[in-house]
Amino acid sequence: MSVNGLVSLGLRGGSAQQAGAEPDGTVFRRMLGESLEIVADAIEVGESTPPDVTSTLGSCRTAISVGREATALSPLIATCFSSLRRFIAHARAQATAQRAQVTALVGMVRETVSTIAGSHTDLHETLTGSAERFDEIASLDNLQEIQARLVAEVATLKRIAIERKASWEQTLQEFTRRVTGLESQLDTTRREATTDPLTNVANRRVFDRIIRNWMGPNRPPFVMAMLDVDDFKSINDRHGHGVGDKVLIAVAETLVKSLRPEDLVARVGGDEFAFLAAPLSLQQAHERFNGLVAAVGQACRPFLPDGATATVSVGMAEFSAGDSAESLQKRADQALYDAKRSGKGRIAVKAMPFVRDLLRDRRTSRP
Repeated sequence: MSVNGLVSLGLRGGSAQQAGAEPDGTVFRRMLGESLEIVADAIEVGESTPPDVTSTLGSCRTAISVGREATALSPLIATCFSSLRRFIAHARAQATAQRAQVTALVGMVRETVSTIAGSHTDLHETLTGSAERFDEIASLDNLQEIQARLVAEVATLKRIAIERKASWEQTLQEFTRRVTGLESQLDTTRREATTDPLTNVANRRVFDRIIRNWMGPNRPPFVMAMLDVDDFKSINDRHGHGVGDKVLIAVAETLVKSLRPEDLVARVGGDEFAFLAAPLSLQQAHERFNGLVAAVGQACRPFLPDGATATVSVGMAEFSAGDSAESLQKRADQALYDAKRSGKGRIAVKAMPFVRDLLRDRRTSRP
């Protein structure tokens, strides 16, 4: 700009000072004061302006307004500009750090979205939209708006997390229900495989397995008793199969009541039961079953009409060295037949054989 132009703006005087024009120093002071006022207004918008910057800027404006000499004003203005430069540099660094924090926060929330999304396709659309909005949020400059938008997105994620938790709880409940059902089915299958369905005592399969286990080495003495309901066919024919079933249930319940932890009772045929008792000798077993036979008759009396009675016959044999399951049961069956022939409702025993008799029986039974 030419000298005449500066003069026309009042920034420099000509060779002849125009009438009424401000001196050069006054114009400079006024423009400098207005500039510093604008700077002061700008930095007052923020809440983190350091006190020393505000104080220095105020001192400069005061010095300009009171008309201090240029020699005193110059270093004060230099100090003010230096403080402003430091403040601007600090503000820029702070803005960069805030931007990095926002980027990190958006990244963290985005990662949370990815974790929550998992394989839940029903929430995929909502979460995908949320992830896209993070890109928009990250590009914003207003920190307050960024904070508000992130709070809203986090609220959405919280709702999704609650929905997912409810879904998992429902899935867990369904899984627990199915497991409980499977356990119940397994128990039912196991019970059906090992229990007689009418009397709820062990079945023949369990009896055969247990007796072989009892015949292992170093086993204590035990007794096998075979029980048979006397004239059971006649009971069915005269009173019906429903009464016959009740008789069998009553016999089983009476036997179970006499059980000890080491004993076993099983239904091995239509009206035939087997009883294993250990450690017990043949004489001890005989005394025990005397009371059992009488108890069976008492248990059957309530549902047998016309004063009818039901009795059981018992045959017992004691395990002997060299016995097999078949040879022991054969002796118990023979004792049962003896009880039947001697009048029913009785107990018969088969004495323990010599080992040579068992060996002879095995040789003669071979094909």
